[in-house]
Amino acid sequence: MVALGVLLTGLLAGLSIQSDGIDTLGGTSFGALFSSAGVGVALALILASGTAMVVRRHRILAGLSIAAAVVIGGSALLFQSDIAEVMAGGVLLGCSAVRANRERVRQALLAGSFLVGLLSAGAVEALHYPDVPRRYADYLTESDMGTPVVVPALCVLVVVAVAWAARNENQAASPPPDRDIRTIWATLLIAIGGLLIDAVFVFDMFQSDYGFGGRWYFGLLAVPVLFAAAGLLPGRGGIVVLAGTAVLLTSTTTSGVGISVSARVWTLGLVAVIAVSVAAGAALGLRWGRPMVGIAILAVVCATALFEQPPLDNVHYVVSLVVFPAAAAYLYVACTPADPTPATLGLAVPVAITVPMVVTYGWTAYTPLTSALTDTSWPETWLSTGGAFATVVLAGVGIWGLNRYRTAR
Repeated sequence: MVALGVLLTGLLAGLSIQSDGIDTLGGTSFGALFSSAGVGVALALILASGTAMVVRRHRILAGLSIAAAVVIGGSALLFQSDIAEVMAGGVLLGCSAVRANRERVRQALLAGSFLVGLLSAGAVEALHYPDVPRRYADYLTESDMGTPVVVPALCVLVVVAVAWAARNENQAASPPPDRDIRTIWATLLIAIGGLLIDAVFVFDMFQSDYGFGGRWYFGLLAVPVLFAAAGLLPGRGGIVVLAGTAVLLTSTTTSGVGISVSARVWTLGLVAVIAVSVAAGAALGLRWGRPMVGIAILAVVCATALFEQPPLDNVHYVVSLVVFPAAAAYLYVACTPADPTPATLGLAVPVAITVPMVVTYGWTAYTPLTSALTDTSWPETWLSTGGAFATVVLAGVGIWGLNRYRTAR
């Protein structure tokens, strides 16, 4: 039952910790920054890692998980607070990492379910608005919105599974608290670094006029921030953060998936394909886990982003839909076992950076003001793809170095 609880809480955390509803509307004021996506995710990251560091009593973990599930369900049904939902997702992630307790099977369930939640969040949201294109969903009135079903139902399952597991868990099996100051600094570096990069992006975008305002390259600054955080973590804890960095950079090169809003069966099919791919990758990671193999596959995924013209663009599409989820799950699982806090930070890295790496941005009349349109010209494509490929390779070198020269805690 504990494994089921980890699986369900990881899935709900993945669906909740990223939210497109947190906007940056309001300009570049200090107050606008604190209503942006960056601050919501930064707080969620701090809550997640703080929970993973200090909370060990199973009844407290169960209470926090149930409270977070109630907040997420209430946000979906009643008060529509995206920041509250994202922060509750962070609490769920931290609690799940502690309950996984360095057991590889549980950590594989957590990583896999969390990735499924992250990668299928858009499809699940589309199920809430079955007859409305996603770009118009933000403009709907309450009477036009359907009643969410998936997330509230999952919240109920989480509450039941966590409450049942808390009655049967062995308190003596809890890992020791992690109060290393280097872990705190690494957490703050990722959270504050991601928030500051988000603030710079918002500032630059609000300086532009209608039409394309300019090109953004400063998202690449996230790379040294994440590498520094990985180096700060004691022992081999930085390995999972480097794995998350590789997954984050690879995700910037993957192809988007477009599905007709009326084709509900295709939306469900997309979720099923993601789930099967992640499950296959996690199973292979448990049986034949080699981090360098995962890094190599992610590097190949990055390289396929250069296939933009038909018919080779279909290769990139299939790789993005099938190979990338499996490779991400494989790499995460291959880096286990990991302590709760590094595992939490590593899983949260793909959502900690809320802005694009390389992009052409501006205002349009048909998309939300914070949307960014990727420039598909060759210089831009080669820069973004080359930067992602090089970072994935460097992450692999870092993982090899930490495995070789640092001892496990």
